[in-house]
Amino acid sequence: MRTIKDSITSLNCETILECFYGINDSDAQIYRLLIERNLKIEEISQILGRGENSVYKSLQKLLIAGLVVREKKVLPGGGYYYTYRSVSPNKLAEEMRRIMKEWCEKVAFTINEFEEKFGGD
Repeated sequence: MRTIKDSITSLNCETILECFYGINDSDAQIYRLLIERNLKIEEISQILGRGENSVYKSLQKLLIAGLVVREKKVLPGGGYYYTYRSVSPNKLAEEMRRIMKEWCEKVAFTINEFEEKFGGD
């Protein structure tokens, strides 16, 4: 576990998704790619030069974290395929602000508890 001090020094707009959602650089790269347009796994794989299995695993993490949405496309002659798109960065920013507010309130409460329990003054 990294300390809060360490996180603050390395936090920027490129690493904030890792901080809030626990994704890695490869996952974040796919998230950023999908902001621009909806893509299939094969297309993501080709654009990024990564194997489809690797892309699939990243997409599963992004789906679970709520950063990406999967959409089913039905083919006229039968069958279907999936495309993926990123949740709006504005929507994520709003959610991160809400999470941060809740976290700050919880930390402040816990610091007060710590002080009451161990303060000894």
